[in-house]
Amino acid sequence: MKLNHCISPNTKVNSKWIKDLDVRPQTIRYLEENIGRTLFRINFKDIFNETNPITKKTKTSINLWDYIKLKSFFTAKETTTQTKRPLTEWKKIFTCHTSDKRLVTNIYKELAKLNNKTTNNPIQKWGEDMDRIFTTEEIQKAEKHMKKCSKSLIVREMQIKTTMRYHFTPVRMSYIRKGNSSKCWRGCGVKGTLLHCWWECKLVQPLWRTVWRTLRRLEMNLPNDPAIPFLGIYPKEPNISIQKDLCTHMFLAAQFVIAKTWKQPRCPTTDEWLSKLWYIYTIEYYSAIKNGDFTVFS
Repeated sequence: MKLNHCISPNTKVNSKWIKDLDVRPQTIRYLEENIGRTLFRINFKDIFNETNPITKKTKTSINLWDYIKLKSFFTAKETTTQTKRPLTEWKKIFTCHTSDKRLVTNIYKELAKLNNKTTNNPIQKWGEDMDRIFTTEEIQKAEKHMKKCSKSLIVREMQIKTTMRYHFTPVRMSYIRKGNSSKCWRGCGVKGTLLHCWWECKLVQPLWRTVWRTLRRLEMNLPNDPAIPFLGIYPKEPNISIQKDLCTHMFLAAQFVIAKTWKQPRCPTTDEWLSKLWYIYTIEYYSAIKNGDFTVFS
C-alpha cells in the first residue's frame, strides 16, 4: 500500500487512513475506547501479534474482514517506519497538547532555540579543529578558493570535498555505528579526527614535509599552516612571494594521494604525489585549451 508522507505517530485512528480501508465505524470506536486514539498507540500495543493476548480479544470483538484489513495496514513496513519514528519538538507541541495552556510559551522556547544552534558552516568547523577563529574575510576567501581553484571540475571536486568535510573519518564512523573504534585507520593509534587524517598523522606528515621543502626550493616560504593547503587561506605578509596557482596544484595533488591511501597503513610516496601533480597539470592545460584561457600558463 503506497502511503502519503503526511502520516505520523500522532495520526488519529479516526482519520482518512483508516476510513479509506472501509472499516466499520464500530471497529474504529472499539479501537479508540480499548486500544488507543493514535496510530502510535496501536503499534505500541502490538495488537496484531499472534503471541499477544490482546490479539485474541481484539479478533473476537471486531469484524473479521476489518481485522484482516487493519492487520495488513499496520504491519506494512512503510506504516511501521512512519508511525514509530520519534516526534520532533514542533510535532509534540501541536499534536500532543490537548489544550492551549502554555502553548505560546512552548512555541517561544522552540523559536529561541533557533538562535542558539551550533553552526553547520564547514569552514568554521575547520577553524574549531585548528583552534582558531576565521574572520569573515577569510571565510569568503576559502569559499572563493573552493569554487575557483581549478578550471577543471574533476580537479576542483577534491577541493570542494575537502572544504565541505565530505570524507568519512574514524571519529565520524564510530558516532554513526555506535561502538566502532575511533582510532586512526592508518594504525598510528591516535584518535582519527578529520584534521588528524589529513594533516597530523605521522604517516601523512612526511608527504607534507616534502611539499613544503619543494616550496622552499621555489623560494616560497609559507608557514606550516593547514589552513593554506585545505582552505586556500594564505598569510597577509607582503614580503612573502606566492604563486598561488602553482601552490594550489601541489596541495591538490597531495590531497588526492592522501585520500587514495585513506585506510592504508602506509605513507603516501613522493612518486605518487609527482605523478598526480603531472596529471593535474595536464588536466589544467587541456581545460585551458577548451576554455581559451591561458593566463595560468603565461
